[in-house]
Amino acid sequence: MGSRFHGLKWGCIFLLLFFTISCSLQGLKKPKGGKEFSQETNRLKKLAREDPEASVRAESHLLLAFLYLNHRNPQLDYSRALQEMESYLSLAPAGAQTDHFQNWLAVLKEVGKLQTGLEKAQKANKTLRDEVAGLKEMNNKMREAIEKLKSLDRQMEEKRNLTK
Repeated sequence: MGSRFHGLKWGCIFLLLFFTISCSLQGLKKPKGGKEFSQETNRLKKLAREDPEASVRAESHLLLAFLYLNHRNPQLDYSRALQEMESYLSLAPAGAQTDHFQNWLAVLKEVGKLQTGLEKAQKANKTLRDEVAGLKEMNNKMREAIEKLKSLDRQMEEKRNLTK
């Protein structure tokens, strides 16, 4: 009788654990293609906007952030992921903000700084390229002017030699 009750008890615990895990994973779909990413993004955006429970909205923002960071996502968007994490930060209780979350937040802030620096460097690079192109054009014009002056100098030298 005891072993039968013990087996039934463990079976119930296993089923409870199975259903708990399956329910928790239901909110996190793992899209594989661009269309699936778009659909999942739209679904989570709608939840984050419209769900009456703050905890669901917060979780949706967090899932959106990780969706924007997913390596399979054809349109990675680190700045958007940072925005979603900051939205999660404002909605989630302080206890839900784990070290793991804080690490991701810090990394995304640094990536944002690097992206800003990269954009500035790209603008400066373009400005320098334009300036170099202008200098090359001016250099070519000066070479042409020098060649014309050399030619004129030769002609004048020939005329001097003829008049002597």
